Amino acid sequence: MTSVSTALALMLAGIAAPAFAQEAPTFGREVAEQTFASIDEEGRGYIHMGDMERFRAGMFAGMDYDNDLKVTFEEFSAWDTGFGEVAEEEGRPDAFITATKIVFSFWDRNADFVLTDGEMRSSINADFQRADIDEDGLLSQEEFLQSFGIIVAMRAAIRPDIDYRAN
Repeated sequence: MTSVSTALALMLAGIAAPAFAQEAPTFGREVAEQTFASIDEEGRGYIHMGDMERFRAGMFAGMDYDNDLKVTFEEFSAWDTGFGEVAEEEGRPDAFITATKIVFSFWDRNADFVLTDGEMRSSINADFQRADIDEDGLLSQEEFLQSFGIIVAMRAAIRPDIDYRAN
């Protein structure tokens, strides 16, 4: 699992730089679309909780570098799908770090400065439910791009001047 997550992170990081040379309104969309496509392995155009859980399990394993079944903030912040490079290009690395800290803090439900598998599962589930605007148990690509917590946090922190709901 770790190699799959690492490969995904490297793939997304590799596409981040050229993707953001486009006009501002599409900022961050390409990374978010690639993340969605990674979760929607069958290319259906939507993801369900099973897809998200499979992705989450791989993500957790990829973040847990020392295999102690806990993810520290250092491990969490080292795992990036491409938004870190975008933040650098936009001159907003501090905003990216702040957004990462906020997401980690929300997901660290007992505030002990480590994420367990259960905490991440609960948090991803809550983020999924919040993003499911039409409450059909599925996330369309647009629901994911515009409403999934970590995507919103990263895009808004790096480019707070863009209204992503319109794109």
